[in-house]
Amino acid sequence: MTIRKILQKIFKKSFHLIFKVFYGKINISRDLKTINFKKIEVRSVKIDKKKFNLNNNIYMIPEGRVFTDLNEHVAIIKDNFIIPEISFQQIKNELKNVEYNRVIRKGTNRFQKKIDGRVLSLVQGGSGNNYFHFLFDIVTKLKIYEEHFSLSDIDYFYVPGINSWQKQILSLFEINEKKLIDSNKYRHIKAREIIAIDHPWYKSGYIQKEIKNLPEWSIFFLREKFLDLRKKFKASKKIFIDRTDSVYKHCKLINNQEVIEYLEKKGFKSYQTSKLDFYEQIYLFENADIIISPHGAALTNIIFSKPGMKLFELIPKNHGSVKCERISSFLKFNYTRINLDPIINDNNEGDIKIELDQLEKIIQ
Repeated sequence: MTIRKILQKIFKKSFHLIFKVFYGKINISRDLKTINFKKIEVRSVKIDKKKFNLNNNIYMIPEGRVFTDLNEHVAIIKDNFIIPEISFQQIKNELKNVEYNRVIRKGTNRFQKKIDGRVLSLVQGGSGNNYFHFLFDIVTKLKIYEEHFSLSDIDYFYVPGINSWQKQILSLFEINEKKLIDSNKYRHIKAREIIAIDHPWYKSGYIQKEIKNLPEWSIFFLREKFLDLRKKFKASKKIFIDRTDSVYKHCKLINNQEVIEYLEKKGFKSYQTSKLDFYEQIYLFENADIIISPHGAALTNIIFSKPGMKLFELIPKNHGSVKCERISSFLKFNYTRINLDPIINDNNEGDIKIELDQLEKIIQ
């Protein structure tokens, strides 16, 4: 180890120690009854006159704290005790016990932002900036809260990001941009009252295995909430989703342009969802009769598609996600999973290639 690395390590440890002294060591309570917070059970939700069973809880924590590393960890803290049910430690795609939360070992090593008001925490590790997870993990929490309370009671919303599409979606709940606190800017906050909700569906294990439990109510809630907001434009009935605009290094077609050119000859049109606003994406997927797409967050929009739509999902055969299959079963799509050999190298984490003769068999 070089002298520079040794000095960096010493500085990092000293940095963490200073914050531990300043904000205190975070502990795990063996008796949550000794911690001052209120827990409200939410056992049902109503979507379009249909009642669905739930098993969620709303936590109200006076003088509570939230810390996030923007990646794998979220800690909800009261009197230097972490609250396990609403803290989050998803390490290498596996939800771990609270003992693994980084604040237990490293403390809350960021300056604290004090907020005079009621703050609804919507942070969820790094997943909140992914379109699928934002809708199914974050937005669904708003519905759970609204089963007992009004969002107008909330002074501020602690969010994973304030991108244009996130602001657009949150505005549909009459949440003003001025009420948003960006966790990228403030990773450690303390408020007069922190309100937090346990995860709507991810309770344990590996995320790709647990996604098979994606709740039916969440699909129909998002569909009911947003479908009528579609913005019509001249869109094809036969669409291919071009994933080359994705920031994620997986599930991209290495022969993407070849596929686009071939499908155009067959009457398809390719779209990058990043070039469309939220309302246009709703219409694009609702209008489509047939969709061919690599696996990715853009396929979240199938929640807006009509029954009978034909969906062909191109996916690495070692990928465990059954998200599209799950949604398709509830919305009655004709779903086909096309398993392809993953291509892994220094530039990606599992891209794919589909041969044109295989593609021809799909669209016949």
